Amino acid sequence: MNIIKKIDFGNEAGDDESPDTLMTYFVEQHHFKNFLREDKMMLATSKKGVGKSALIQWIYSKRKNDSPDDLIIKIRGSDLSRSNFDIDNSLKHPNDYIFDWQQRISTLINRYLARKIKFAFKDDSISIIEKAELEGFKERNLLGSLLERFERLATKGKKIKPEIGSQIERLKRVKKKNVWVLIDDLDATFQHTDSECLELGTFFTACRYLIQDMEGLFFRVTMRTDVWPLIRRYDESVDKMEQYVYNINWDLEDFKILLFNRIKAQLDLLKISYRSDAEEFDIINKVFIPKMDWNQKKVSSYSIVHTLSYRRPRWAIQLCKIAQENAIKTRSEFITKTHIDNVWGEFGKQRIADLVAEHKHQCKEVEELITAFRNSDRRLTRDELMSLINRKIKPHINTYIEGKYVNDAVSIARFLFRIGFIQARAENDGEFEHYDFSSMPNFLSTRTDDDFGVKWEIHPCYREALDIRKISHYKRRNEGYFR
Repeated sequence: MNIIKKIDFGNEAGDDESPDTLMTYFVEQHHFKNFLREDKMMLATSKKGVGKSALIQWIYSKRKNDSPDDLIIKIRGSDLSRSNFDIDNSLKHPNDYIFDWQQRISTLINRYLARKIKFAFKDDSISIIEKAELEGFKERNLLGSLLERFERLATKGKKIKPEIGSQIERLKRVKKKNVWVLIDDLDATFQHTDSECLELGTFFTACRYLIQDMEGLFFRVTMRTDVWPLIRRYDESVDKMEQYVYNINWDLEDFKILLFNRIKAQLDLLKISYRSDAEEFDIINKVFIPKMDWNQKKVSSYSIVHTLSYRRPRWAIQLCKIAQENAIKTRSEFITKTHIDNVWGEFGKQRIADLVAEHKHQCKEVEELITAFRNSDRRLTRDELMSLINRKIKPHINTYIEGKYVNDAVSIARFLFRIGFIQARAENDGEFEHYDFSSMPNFLSTRTDDDFGVKWEIHPCYREALDIRKISHYKRRNEGYFR
């Protein structure tokens, strides 16, 4: 049987899957179990396509199954916009922002509780939690306080409706009245203005105050990796959040399990037999050839996918799908390195399009900045990087980053580092290690610092689409070859 024709690598966005389907292949990384504990606050950061939304979906499903009486609220960051609460008063001071967030969050919880107990509002403004009410909730269980509030609103001098009353009584009998607020992409349209930094920074302060003042309230939030360091540096009070932050990363072993789970789920669905004691690579090898040429040696197929997808599961599934199409077209029974090479350029164009879409709101010229590197070397010293920007970008492109005109090479390079187009490569005794902005946010922050002499490398996933030159014989001999 030609499995390659039948296999489906699944949805590229895990959060678009049904909870049951997601559970068949979700990779429970070691730290993910911490998000299920009753720690008051946790923040997950990552680039787009790494799995923030899937993590939120997983937390929602697990908590719902384990604690069905909990009020579990799953929303996007945009659902907390002020317009959704008909709030339009001006905010001037940090304390104004903090209370505004507290009011929006509490009102959101109130609205979801209303749905749970089937309470229909005739006037939606009745759901707004006022400052005096918030003060009254202090040192009490939040859900219990809101239930009492509904009892008062529901009766209003008359008998409470039986269906509402029974729901309220049932929830009042629950011993642990917990509320879980799961917020995905809190920073969806962040542009690094002072007002947005203040707003995001005060969100975390507001959450901390709420969980300090009230019982049974838990937050799980996701945001982009490159935004969190900026917020952390803008507001000193956010430093207290650092202990609750986890950056989602995919090492090679987790990536192997990702491909294994996806393929195994399909084999089960198609009723294709395999050994019950089969190892991960045995299952992967039903679709991919075991070893491929890379960096002048043979490496595992999933290692190639791991590198070219920039460790992003969404990009990995996209790469698998288009390589699969090429394999089917050539009547192959397995995906080989040739099939990946054949689609590498097209895949790179999609990745550049994704990068542009992800960061165009920060810099309208981002696509021009990227294409300025066409036909350049893949690895540059700091001086070479600055020279390229001074020659090919500054004289031709008026660059505005987050609303501010930028005309110095270091700032432009730093933006490209922030968005992940270039990465730092540190070398020592023939060994090397890569660093991104989340791990080294201070790199490229000044004109005088040489950043420990690291080199700057265009990530492999973009190279073929930009006709990036292969390393010269001199560089290959003196620096080591890395495809």
